[in-house]
Amino acid sequence: MKVKLEKALTTTGGEVKEVEFDFNKLKGSDLIAAEKEVRVMGDQTPSVFLSMNFQAIVAAKLIGIPVDDILDLPATDFRNIVFPVANFLLS
Repeated sequence: MKVKLEKALTTTGGEVKEVEFDFNKLKGSDLIAAEKEVRVMGDQTPSVFLSMNFQAIVAAKLIGIPVDDILDLPATDFRNIVFPVANFLLS
């Protein structure tokens, strides 16, 4: 799934205005690491799959950027990035 962004993200490959999520690249260990990270952030959502912080961390791992870059996006871009992750996690 491709997501177009209004505000460019800076990755190791340069500035990106469109990201593509390949959820097949994720491993269980990636989700466990994201869960640990979100708990360290203080997120106490009973199911991490429902947490936007968790979804942002997973998206950041897929894109290859720090989660703070996702959290600092304008609300529309943030929503457009976490929505496909939420769909993946909750489907």
